Amino acid sequence: MTFSKGTSVILNSFLGTSEPEVDLNCNENYWLLIGKKGKIIDYHASYQDRVLVLFNNNLDDYGLENHNPIKNSLWIKKADLILDIE
Repeated sequence: MTFSKGTSVILNSFLGTSEPEVDLNCNENYWLLIGKKGKIIDYHASYQDRVLVLFNNNLDDYGLENHNPIKNSLWIKKADLILDIE
């Protein structure tokens, strides 16, 4: 599957799983975003297996950490994404 800038995607899993395997801080529960849509806005050669996804949702509403320069964006593994074909 080819992921390029502007591609609409859905988070299908996070770190390869559908739910966290261990207890974690609420601000790190990115599994809450499974099923949420976004758009690929960047990729970097150093992060060969990840792309920068700008989510349609406000990550602050979920209490999640997001430190990227672009608000509501996270570096996500390509394997955790599916194409949004709607």
